[in-house]
Amino acid sequence: MQRKLLAAAVASAFAMPAFAQSIPPELQIYGRVNVSMERIETDNSTNPAVPNQSNYEFVDNSSRVGLRYSKGLTPGLKAIFQIESRVNLTEGGSTFSSRDSFAGLEGGFGTVRLGRTIGPVYYATYDYISMHNHDTGTSSDALLNGTIFGNQGFMNNTLWYTSPKIGNFTIDAAFSLLGETRADPSMDQPRYIGLVGAYDTGPLHLAISYASTENDADLDPGAATQASSATAYTIGGAYDFKFMVLGALWEMAERDTLGGSIESDYFRIAAMFPVGQHEFHVNYGMVDADNDSGAKQYTLAYNYNITKLTKVYAFYTMVDNDNNGNFVMGGSTTTIGAATGAQYTSIAVGLRHNF
Repeated sequence: MQRKLLAAAVASAFAMPAFAQSIPPELQIYGRVNVSMERIETDNSTNPAVPNQSNYEFVDNSSRVGLRYSKGLTPGLKAIFQIESRVNLTEGGSTFSSRDSFAGLEGGFGTVRLGRTIGPVYYATYDYISMHNHDTGTSSDALLNGTIFGNQGFMNNTLWYTSPKIGNFTIDAAFSLLGETRADPSMDQPRYIGLVGAYDTGPLHLAISYASTENDADLDPGAATQASSATAYTIGGAYDFKFMVLGALWEMAERDTLGGSIESDYFRIAAMFPVGQHEFHVNYGMVDADNDSGAKQYTLAYNYNITKLTKVYAFYTMVDNDNNGNFVMGGSTTTIGAATGAQYTSIAVGLRHNF
């Protein structure tokens, strides 16, 4: 048996170069591995199921692996596809094509993608200014309104169009069916719309966006069906001053609730100070919402870039809810639960490598 295993291993080793040579030049294999060790603490919880406690935990910060393809078909027309999958380095497991995965065409008319994506509203504003850890893990943006990506993160059944550049402007539009069934057969099919106008010139990026969902949730499944609708408007951007990169956004959102609606205003500012291979980050966000249901988030971070692809980092982050706030830190954690009015903190050190 051992001889058979050894023979198989040797055969595989000799086969790998042949496999690598068979990969077409149009196909790119890429990814990111990102893991941190953290001390996570929950305070001010009044929910017995979410105790006030502190824990040490290893957190996978949205590690991923993907395939990206682009090939010319005719002059001015390319076929493109991407298959990107989430992988979890701390607990194992992955879900194939769980992240941005699509097929499309690119040409003088712009770019059309069909598949699964988190969408242009998120990428042009929220993700753009989350500079210290790629908006992943416990220090990711905990306060953004879920309407901007259909309350699903990566949205199923999505059509995304990006216009060609018009001067310094581009326009993005996304339409998604969200993969949801009607809350009531008599209602319209659930759907999402996202629109973005972006301006890029030199060190400046500006974007303004609109997102809406219709009939994406049944607010009262135990009684008469009441579907929910929501809207969110965001303006944001960043400017590179060389000694500092400064980003900010402002979001105005409204969502149906039982008996009415809830409105919120969300503001975030982020700054990065690069000094050689070092980066120092400050990030602050605040939600002002009806019924004292807002929150604040603070993050201080340090990155040391060993190379352009590999860095080590450390950060401190806090999510501090108002009395009726119900925001919670993100990340692939097992020790955090949502509790109204709670405060969450994490002290972390980590390693990230892109390939």
